[in-house]
Amino acid sequence: MGFSIRSPHHLRTLRTGGGFPLAVDAWSGAAPDGEEVVRWRPRPGNPFHGRLLKTESGYAFWASDAGWYIVNPTAPSIAVEGREPSLLAELRMFGVPASLCATEAGDIALHASGVEIGGKAVLFAAPSMYGKTTTAAAFTARGHRLLAEDTIRCTGTSPALAYPGPSVARLRADVASSISIPHAVGLPMPNGRVCMVLDRDHRGDGVPVPLRAICLLRSGEDVSIRQVPRQTAARDLYALSFLMPIPDQRAAVFSRIVDIVSQVEVLDLHRPLRLDAMGDVMDAVEGHISR
Repeated sequence: MGFSIRSPHHLRTLRTGGGFPLAVDAWSGAAPDGEEVVRWRPRPGNPFHGRLLKTESGYAFWASDAGWYIVNPTAPSIAVEGREPSLLAELRMFGVPASLCATEAGDIALHASGVEIGGKAVLFAAPSMYGKTTTAAAFTARGHRLLAEDTIRCTGTSPALAYPGPSVARLRADVASSISIPHAVGLPMPNGRVCMVLDRDHRGDGVPVPLRAICLLRSGEDVSIRQVPRQTAARDLYALSFLMPIPDQRAAVFSRIVDIVSQVEVLDLHRPLRLDAMGDVMDAVEGHISR
C-alpha cells in the first residue's frame, strides 16, 4: 500500500521495494479512550464488527477478530495489540489503519481487489461479499500478478497509480479448493476462510503500477462489459472509497476520485456469480484490456 514497513515483528505478506516509512510496533494496555466516529456492525455472512475512535494523537481502531490498533496517520505509525500479530491481525492492519494513513498522505483507499495485466493495474471494485477476492484469485491462477484482494491504494496523479497491497488472497474453503494459485500456500483462518499467501519469490515488489481500468462488479445472467459515464463512475467509486465522517476529508476524497476517472476507464462488469463463469469473465476482461 505504498509504505516501507519498519517493524520488529515478523510480517508474513510484505513485498520488497521502497515507499513512505510506516512504523509498525506492538501495543498493550487499557482500552483507548476517545470519541467514537465510526461503528461497523455484523452482517449476514460476515460476523465482523468494529469501532473507530478519535483520540488525542490520532485514532484507535478495534476489530472484533484482531483487537486494538493505535494509529497516528501523520507520523505515520500503527501499533498492533499483542506481542506478535497473527496473520489475521496483520491483514486487518492493512484495512482501516493503513487506509487512514493512505488518506492522510493524499491518496484514496478503494474497496477493490486488483491484478496486473500487461504491466497495468486492473481493479475489481464492489461491496463486501461480492466476489472481489475470488475474481482477483482467478486471474492470479491464470498467471496475472496479484496486486490486492480487498483494499487498494490509488493516486489521482497523472498517470493514476495503484499500489500493490499484501500478497495474499482470503478465500472461502469451497473457492480455495476450486482455484489453484501457483506458488501460494493455503493457511486456514479462524473465520473458516483459507488464506492463500504467495511465496516471496512470486510476489513482485511494491512499486506502484499505472492504473488501466476499474471494473465495477455487477451481477447478471451473462458476461458483459460496458463503459460507465464519468459522472456515474465518480459517484459509484466515491461510495466504495474509505471515508471518514469529516466534510473536508470527504470533499478531498471526491476530488481525488474525479482526478482518477478523468484519466482511467471505469467499466460495468456484469457476470453470473458462479465459479463456472469465471473463464468467460477473464476472457472478456483480457480481451477488452488488449483492445
